Amino acid sequence: MTGLESINGGSAWYKCNPPMILGEAPIYRARDSTLHWVDCLASPPTLHILRVDPETGNAVGDARVLQLADSVTVHFFRRNNPGSYICAYYQGIAFLDEETGRLDVVHEIIPTADRDKRRFNDGGVDARGRFWLAEIDLKAMGYGPNGLPADYGRPIGRLWRFDPDGSLHEMDGGFVCGNGLAWSPDNSTSK
Repeated sequence: MTGLESINGGSAWYKCNPPMILGEAPIYRARDSTLHWVDCLASPPTLHILRVDPETGNAVGDARVLQLADSVTVHFFRRNNPGSYICAYYQGIAFLDEETGRLDVVHEIIPTADRDKRRFNDGGVDARGRFWLAEIDLKAMGYGPNGLPADYGRPIGRLWRFDPDGSLHEMDGGFVCGNGLAWSPDNSTSK
């Protein structure tokens, strides 16, 4: 097959009003049947929480929308901390309060002066409860897919790991855009 294949998914399950700029990081919580996601490029950035009927799978009403003080790109429920997420915001790691939208910074990794050079993009939690998060090299991304000039040098995006004991580790570097972190069934990182 050549070219790009387009697949029509049918009618929308739920329509955001206003539409998302960039809806990211959907996570579902079974205990109260809610779907949570962020719009990291909205101004201001927003957290959305939508009730879902557990019997039919249909949306129940409109999503509750909370304005955030900074852009959150990925978030996960915190174990033993109801109503709280661990998240990557543009500059580092924070805890996000589900009721207020308040961000409590845990680690500011990227200095404010470097926000125009890199930011956090995606992340994941492994089987050991460690939060992995990856950066984007914003200048390199501007060249588009496979467009990085040969003389660009090493991209500045990094991969980080935040452990349950609160320690932070830089694990790798040289990324244009860290995205889609996943683990294989044996709990090693995917290749």
